Amino acid sequence: MLRSDRFLAYALILPVVAAVVAFVVGPTYNVATLSLTQVVMGMERGFGTLGNFKALAADPVFGLVLKNTAIWILGGTVLCVSVGLAVGTYLAIDSRMTGWLRALILLPWVLPDVVTAMAWKWMLHGQVGIIGQTLQQSGMTEGTVSFLGDPALVMWVLVVVLIWRKMPLVALILCAAIRAVPDDQMEAARMDGANAVERFRFVTLPNIAFSLTAVTVISMIWITAEFALPWIMTGGGPANASQIMATYIYQQSFEFFNWGVASAMSVVNLAMLASIVALYLYINRRSWASEGQK
Repeated sequence: MLRSDRFLAYALILPVVAAVVAFVVGPTYNVATLSLTQVVMGMERGFGTLGNFKALAADPVFGLVLKNTAIWILGGTVLCVSVGLAVGTYLAIDSRMTGWLRALILLPWVLPDVVTAMAWKWMLHGQVGIIGQTLQQSGMTEGTVSFLGDPALVMWVLVVVLIWRKMPLVALILCAAIRAVPDDQMEAARMDGANAVERFRFVTLPNIAFSLTAVTVISMIWITAEFALPWIMTGGGPANASQIMATYIYQQSFEFFNWGVASAMSVVNLAMLASIVALYLYINRRSWASEGQK
């Protein structure tokens, strides 16, 4: 009986293992080997070389790409989770308004990436964009602002659009976690004289710590993998001012056909993401352990 149960368990797990190997391990292995392969005119010219990584280090654009990627991933994740936590806290309040907002807030998240990118690209246009015209007519700016054409603004404008796109799901997940906080704990804190800020700090946050960690890691992975939004809105411009790892890998692969260099960038991107996620989980694990000892 036990042997048959074990066989059934293996039979159920096998398709999942096969899918992971086919769609995760296999492509990752291919990219890793290609990053160590010299490719000239589409033909492999030797394996085991670090030439692709040396070319990447010598690329003057790559430093700017790393800086933009840090703004994109870290800035986008921190702001997305922070705004999502604030909105989720408000949505957790029982009222007719919040009931409607819980249903409507997902609209930005369910819209296709192409629709979102094209709509924001039009609204932020330097000449005919409604946002620039509104600011000019209200007297806040002397003339139209080229949000996507100014190298000093473009990355942060993309981050704002990213937050508008990704924040709603984060807010709903955290809203559900906040609403699941036991009422007796909140009531006990209230009876002890804790104000709203103290109740949120010492009761709500510890109860939603796991949900907060989960949405942070998921948001980080989503943002790292996001390609359509920045590519459609700016194409990496102006003058590579909004070029991030995802768009630069695409450009090197499918426009310049530098498969080896693009694969090397993919390896660097994966290593960066894994390091950030591992550090974040390590810090949170230590904090959970200290909380448990208390």
